[in-house]
Amino acid sequence: MRSPVALALRNEASPWGISTSVLLHALLAATVMLIPAPKRPGRPEEERVSVDILTPQQFEASTRPPPPPVEVTAPAPMPAAPAPAPVTSRPPAVPAMIRPTQMLSARTLADPRSKQAHADLKTFASDERMVQLCNLEAMDQIRQWRADFQPERVVPYATAEEKIAGTTIAADGAAFRSRKNWYSLKFKCQLAHDGESVIGFEFLVGDPVARDKWDELGLPAVH
Repeated sequence: MRSPVALALRNEASPWGISTSVLLHALLAATVMLIPAPKRPGRPEEERVSVDILTPQQFEASTRPPPPPVEVTAPAPMPAAPAPAPVTSRPPAVPAMIRPTQMLSARTLADPRSKQAHADLKTFASDERMVQLCNLEAMDQIRQWRADFQPERVVPYATAEEKIAGTTIAADGAAFRSRKNWYSLKFKCQLAHDGESVIGFEFLVGDPVARDKWDELGLPAVH
């Protein structure tokens, strides 16, 4: 009987075999590296939310209903400026009458040098006597008012007739002579109830009367 024979396999590698195996592994590794790696599923981008921190007052204001819209109306048109009043010329102011407080004619007639004049007055009619008394008062008052005037005669009707109403005489167109010149005169004379004395007088001296008007107005050049 034969004894079993054990076969032993020897694994002897040749140098060429080892080199070939290394080369194959290297190629396989390179091939694996060239294969693109699968992309990982992208993570969704987180949505960013802006957060404001409000005070209690701001929060209350934000929850209120919006105010109603303001109705804008066009401004009312401005009223037109009033038209300027037409300029009218004013009449010149009338000078005020001079009103003396003391009557002078009675004192003049009481002077002894006026004895004849006083006697002549008694022969005149009532109206004429009052006129002459007022003429005398006019000369005395003008002389008293301005010393440069020396009245020596008065004509109460030079440019207009004198007006007699009771014991009042108004002479708006009178004239008087002083130092050889005539001047326009206006006066109002009030006599006593008996017409024998002057109790009120006012007057206004005007411009000189033109020389060529003297004859026309009955104003003599000499006394």
